[in-house]
Amino acid sequence: MRLGSRATRTGAPSIGAAVPAWTIGALGLVAGLVGSIVVIGASGWLVVAALLAVAAAVLPRGPFAALLVVQLAIAGLGGTDLPVLLLTTHLVLATSLLWAWTPMTARVQLRALLPSALRFVAVQVGTQAVAFIVVARFGDAGPVGGVWLAVAGAVALLALALGLFVPTLLRTGDDADR
Repeated sequence: MRLGSRATRTGAPSIGAAVPAWTIGALGLVAGLVGSIVVIGASGWLVVAALLAVAAAVLPRGPFAALLVVQLAIAGLGGTDLPVLLLTTHLVLATSLLWAWTPMTARVQLRALLPSALRFVAVQVGTQAVAFIVVARFGDAGPVGGVWLAVAGAVALLALALGLFVPTLLRTGDDADR
């Protein structure tokens, strides 16, 4: 005799494979802690990074994930762990944004997370490739090269944001329905 899922037995619809929503925040917490250990290393700043990671997991709508990313970016300017830095900062921000708008007691379908996961992988493949090329070309530039890489990245992000959002904001009322 097969009883089926608890949802079927109680009359609720079956949503398929799902995880508790808090696992999204937990993934961001683990990424923040591991990335902080690798990028920052053992120092007093590691305690600050750990507190920011915990705060970002507990209060996802606060500024803590962004502050952690800024701290990691500053700490990683002169380091050689650029791939870890890119992965950590992206994962912390992506999970924080997703966790911020998901009810804490919800269950999230794995099928619903697939587009976000594919987007994450696509962005990581692109950024890791660009970082590899930049480091291969300007790898001996030291901390000054890291600063210029950060400035170039910020300018590229601003250009991307302007290119994507300004046309959307400038649409007239007739075009907004499309």
